[in-house]
Amino acid sequence: MVALKEAVRNADENADIKIESDSKYVINALTKNRKKREDQGYIGVANKDLDKATVAGLRQRKREAKMKWVKGHSGHVRNEGADRMADEGAKKDTPDEVNMEIPPELKLTGAKLSAMTQSQAYRAIREERTKAKMERAKAEAEDNYGSIPTEEKIWKSFQCKDLSKQCQYFLWMITHDAYYVGTHWLREGTSPEMQERGICKHCDIPETMEHILSQCEAPGQGEIWELAKELWLKRNPDWAWPGIGTIITSRLATFKNEEGKVKAGDGRLYRLIMAESAYLIWKLRCERVIQNNGVHATSKEIHNRWVATMNPRLKLDCKMTDRMFEKKAIPVKKVLHTWKGILKGEDKLPDDWTGSAEVLVGIEPRRQQEE
Repeated sequence: MVALKEAVRNADENADIKIESDSKYVINALTKNRKKREDQGYIGVANKDLDKATVAGLRQRKREAKMKWVKGHSGHVRNEGADRMADEGAKKDTPDEVNMEIPPELKLTGAKLSAMTQSQAYRAIREERTKAKMERAKAEAEDNYGSIPTEEKIWKSFQCKDLSKQCQYFLWMITHDAYYVGTHWLREGTSPEMQERGICKHCDIPETMEHILSQCEAPGQGEIWELAKELWLKRNPDWAWPGIGTIITSRLATFKNEEGKVKAGDGRLYRLIMAESAYLIWKLRCERVIQNNGVHATSKEIHNRWVATMNPRLKLDCKMTDRMFEKKAIPVKKVLHTWKGILKGEDKLPDDWTGSAEVLVGIEPRRQQEE
């Protein structure tokens, strides 16, 4: 689509043009599917901004533009050349800037009510929320890590093999604003009794995911982030209280020493702490609201649940160094670098402690009398 858009922009506006492409998706997007997508406001369409800019470019032309599908990899000289250029572009370290500007007179805003369904309207709201979350994530990443990640990098980061499937799914869901919390309960047709679920009973304000993970004053999130901070400060001097954007982009964090070199293991430790802590906060909230009718866990229970989350994660890393897992095995050096400096009695452990049954994180569970 980018190649077609640029070709249209650079073509002689006083001449007819003929566009040949082996992509039926691109051709259909600009022909038979165009009107329906415009009427529905491009809701749910991937790369919608690029589609809109390409259509606007075609509308600006004074002469005719024809499109033809050609079979790919069939010896068509220009088609083969376009494939080579696309391959070269995909290998670039820095993506090219693509001008998405649309003249005001050609800019379409919103969707036609006559072409909308209730489910599409709700999907449009979710898309806007996801977009807002992405902007928030990029802003917090810049503040905390010194660089702005692309949306593609953020989405791919949720597939990180260091994280459990549950944590990957959780990060994907909160970015899409897909959990039924807060204003989701205010949808049309929801009874007043059910709408009350959109309010945090402890703080008496809308219970957004941001509120749940980093603002709620109910026992849970505050205690868990203090524990995460305590563990992290055993290795690093700086800690930023995590907003939802920081949690979403934690997989992309890198940490450097005074010489500017990336510190081995720090990024991996950080994303494990962040993902496991955020997911535990969510689980504790669900237990409090759904299972326990608003009764929250005690400080000791919260503390011990977090320790009981991090220690098994450490032990899983140790087990995964076994060569029996072949290609899926984690290198011993990676595990040692990840957990160094934060273990209980680390000075008494062997150089390679991955085979030790007693290896634990340096924050112990609370005993009964400590409550």
